[in-house]
Amino acid sequence: MKLFKHIFCLLFLTVSLVACKETTKGGYDDTENENATNETTLIQVSNPNSDCKNAPADWFTGNVPTPDPSFINANSNNCDFHLLSWQYFLWLTEEVNGQLRFETMFTNKAITPEYKDDTYHVLDVVEQALSKGMLIDQNGRAVYSSIIINDVFQQFVLDNKLYDRATMAAFDPNTGFPPGSLTLKTSWKIVQDGEDTSKMYTQKSDIELLTLVDGQPRIDKDNPKIQTDVEVALVGLHVAFVPDGHAEFVWATFEFDGNAPDFPENATMDTPVSSKDWLLYAANTTAGDVNTDNAGLLKFVNQNAQTLTPITQVARQFKNGGGKATNQTHIMNLNASVKEQLAKNNSIWQNYFEVGAIWFNNPDLLKPNWNPNVDGSFLTGSLELSNSTIETFTQKIVSENECFSCHNTNAVTDVPADLEMLGGKNVNLSHVLLKNYVEGTEAPPAKPENN
Repeated sequence: MKLFKHIFCLLFLTVSLVACKETTKGGYDDTENENATNETTLIQVSNPNSDCKNAPADWFTGNVPTPDPSFINANSNNCDFHLLSWQYFLWLTEEVNGQLRFETMFTNKAITPEYKDDTYHVLDVVEQALSKGMLIDQNGRAVYSSIIINDVFQQFVLDNKLYDRATMAAFDPNTGFPPGSLTLKTSWKIVQDGEDTSKMYTQKSDIELLTLVDGQPRIDKDNPKIQTDVEVALVGLHVAFVPDGHAEFVWATFEFDGNAPDFPENATMDTPVSSKDWLLYAANTTAGDVNTDNAGLLKFVNQNAQTLTPITQVARQFKNGGGKATNQTHIMNLNASVKEQLAKNNSIWQNYFEVGAIWFNNPDLLKPNWNPNVDGSFLTGSLELSNSTIETFTQKIVSENECFSCHNTNAVTDVPADLEMLGGKNVNLSHVLLKNYVEGTEAPPAKPENN
């Protein structure tokens, strides 16, 4: 996504190599009602267990109940936000007519009338967040992503004609996305012959191949070449959803258990992060050699085989995305409860976990021209939240290591010379809209006939 590095964030170069530090970006008390707002009180349907130890049993007996945006209300506590995050994950990964539910939803290109029916989920993203670098796995293959939206998100954009640049520029800056809006980012590893994927969700997908663009390995977006039926394994899933009264979205992220180690406490640059091999990490790699941005350094080892160098060594810099002790306890307890109940059904999803989630403790404070690097005092939850497969490189940069650092309401000033700058707006939280505004509508690739 060219131009994005300068569009979304205030870039400070401060780097953190200390594991799991407690940064107090958001101030709230570790109490059960720490996220109360002034909204009208609805019926409280949250888990009564204050330590978030029990995921609801009805998630695991038959179909997962459809998540209800009104589950979050004036009495909601920290646990409730993680409960709703997990419910979305389980609901989205439920099989519907031979596909996972999220695979039946719209692509990010379905925000214009001419492409409103697009559900062809070719894997077409390789560049990492805020970088031209790529996550290169231990076999030398790029990790791929795709972006997905639901019908509520799509209809809001279509009804308000936000795909049109002039309309977007003139749109009410204080209006946000409606409850029920949902946007996802998936992350997939290419499966090698003979590789053990017994604990991972795998499928056959179409991918856009890498080639040399301006001397660098890239996807040629002007003429993408598609390889069909490539076996891929799900390694990460961002789930951003709007419950009642939280137009800032709740940003939750999930990963495969075996992706990468967490930083040990008090790690220095010379500290090995782990003594064992992980899916995206080689044993005994030191803290100073992980999560290294390879932008400008990537080279093909074998273009036909689509292998590249250098390989990325990945570690999760902040366990549970950081945040206060209550938040971390809730995440760990709820993960354990969900996994235990999924194991009874031998579900593949027992091998995935919530890394964390972040939101506002006072949603009334969402406003245009807001950036957490200027004022993040009302952020709560996992205050240094990254997905190690999607935001590998930004984990190290203080001004970029949580979701709102990039998904904020700042004005967009770095635009082509012939394009009007976009003022600060609440809907600027969506990179789907901003990419369309800056780069224009991108036609979805034609689905190969043999599919």
